[in-house]
Amino acid sequence: MAGTGRDLQAQYRYRILSLLISKYEGSRSFQTGTPGKQRPQFAMKKSPLAGDYFDEMDHRKREAIHAALAELAAAGVVEVTWPRFQEGRQVEKVYLNFDAIPRAYELAGLVPRAERICRLRQVLAPLATHPWEWVRRWWAGVDASLGERRSAGLDLEDPEGYGELVKVLLDLPGLEDSTPERIFSQRVLGDSKAFEQRVKKRLLALLKSYGPEEYETDAEYLDSVGLTDNPKMVLVAGPMTFRVGRTTVNVGELPGGLGLAAHTVRAMEITAVAARWVLLVENLTSYYQVVHGVSELAVPCREGRGGRGLAVEGPAGLVVYTGGFPHRGVQLFLRRLQDYRESPGATARPPVYHWGDMDYGGIRICEYIRRNLIPDLQPYLMDVTTYTRYLLAGIPFGDEYAARLRHLAEDPAYAPWHPLLQAMLKHRKWVEQESLEPGAAPPVLPP
Repeated sequence: MAGTGRDLQAQYRYRILSLLISKYEGSRSFQTGTPGKQRPQFAMKKSPLAGDYFDEMDHRKREAIHAALAELAAAGVVEVTWPRFQEGRQVEKVYLNFDAIPRAYELAGLVPRAERICRLRQVLAPLATHPWEWVRRWWAGVDASLGERRSAGLDLEDPEGYGELVKVLLDLPGLEDSTPERIFSQRVLGDSKAFEQRVKKRLLALLKSYGPEEYETDAEYLDSVGLTDNPKMVLVAGPMTFRVGRTTVNVGELPGGLGLAAHTVRAMEITAVAARWVLLVENLTSYYQVVHGVSELAVPCREGRGGRGLAVEGPAGLVVYTGGFPHRGVQLFLRRLQDYRESPGATARPPVYHWGDMDYGGIRICEYIRRNLIPDLQPYLMDVTTYTRYLLAGIPFGDEYAARLRHLAEDPAYAPWHPLLQAMLKHRKWVEQESLEPGAAPPVLPP
């Protein structure tokens, strides 16, 4: 029983010290590093210990708390006050002495918060010279808060986890193509599952709060920094010829088009585009609709006996699937395409259109591509006339979504979209690309 009593006393000693240290670490005295007028303290009746202290069914708890307080008071760590005529019987308040704070940490077996903050600042310090501005901006804000002895929303108990985040952030700028997460994790962290289990959530939070672009999905955020769950192909169909080494490929000879790996896109040179137009398609169903499902896209060809007729050999234009915000492989392909369109040797400069959902994401995707990849990009079937025609198939949205649209409607950078945005805000509906009838797809495009 005596041993049990000593264990109970040690438990309460730890709880008392932890409570007082927590009060101290949350005080202005801790943030400034200068003792204030008021010492860290707690009133027993209002403390987390009150339930045990006033437990009339087990007086050993109060006795153990008294013993723990007597021990700490004898060591000069705390000061205890008692109500009048109740000394030694009922504690009123407990105060932590400022000059005994190091001893309090030692007795509690806790690492001082100041040390934990200093250690975390050292872990994050390499990000001060990171190549990406948004990472440096995040680091600067966090480091300033830590310098003021505030946690900045970080887990001070997990410096190892932030060390892994730093390793990931330092390695990402070197990725040229989208890299599978597990391969990246094995190379950088030495464990194929470490990124997914310990870093991914933190990286996504940073990208969503500080990244240069707002995306629709977690996969798009990760792809923006070069990470993917699995490699993604670039789907393209139509009259285009490219060369890789000594091999020349005429995509127009393949009715269903083909999928290009990022490595192929990086090595390829577009040598000819015989298309009358180029259409970037946001959604996969609509991409296949354009490539396979529109008979009007048939092109002239020779019949077996020398006559001429029509055969569905593929679209009259070049069709590219973007899959929402274009992943790195698609971005690289569009740069190759733009390089061809701007080259002196180009036989033609076909106009480029983007066809996507008439919603917040579709508008932003079109502007992202125009701003970053194809400066003369034009929207296709993303106007007030088309929106009004398919309004009955529209999907209603609420106030939060309306606020996002209103933000674009007030942004001068989206001025060409303001009529469509105003129509959407008026009718409180957005229209999916797949809602449009097959006949709405090309070839209703300028030659």
